[in-house]
Amino acid sequence: MTITVFVVLLSLGFIVYVARLMRRRKTETDAARLYKQLQPIHLPALLNLLNPDDLSFLRINLSHSDFLALKRRRTRALMDYVRRIGLNARVLTSIGALRRQSALPDVAAAGQTLASHALTTRILAVRTLFFLELELVLPFFDTNLAPTIKAYEKARARLDESSATSLAAR
Repeated sequence: MTITVFVVLLSLGFIVYVARLMRRRKTETDAARLYKQLQPIHLPALLNLLNPDDLSFLRINLSHSDFLALKRRRTRALMDYVRRIGLNARVLTSIGALRRQSALPDVAAAGQTLASHALTTRILAVRTLFFLELELVLPFFDTNLAPTIKAYEKARARLDESSATSLAAR
């Protein structure tokens, strides 16, 4: 009896999960709504936060405990940036998928390129978040964010290119 109830509850949970996914997928077909989901990322501020000379200066001039506290705050700020990059990459993947469905070959190709670069960025963002979590626990560990930032810049550039291609095709 309890196994049957468990199986029924598990099945219902799965059905609710699939229904939510389908409803969520349906809302991702509106390009204007997707653009509104993009979160601002001030790349110069992010790059300033990553300045290794500043970190070395602080390591030398602060007490060990103060430096560790500051490094943890810095890591949390970096995690916020990387989460935003990951969320924006998800949106860019959806925009690329929408454009990939275009009947115009140039727009479809630009959409495929955008989706591909955005997916790479999402994967790098997840990996980088893992390493930043590790850095919170082990403050002597330094995470390299350069690949994630470069991938994000490339994906954003592809968004601009695919937008120009879409406008030119109209």
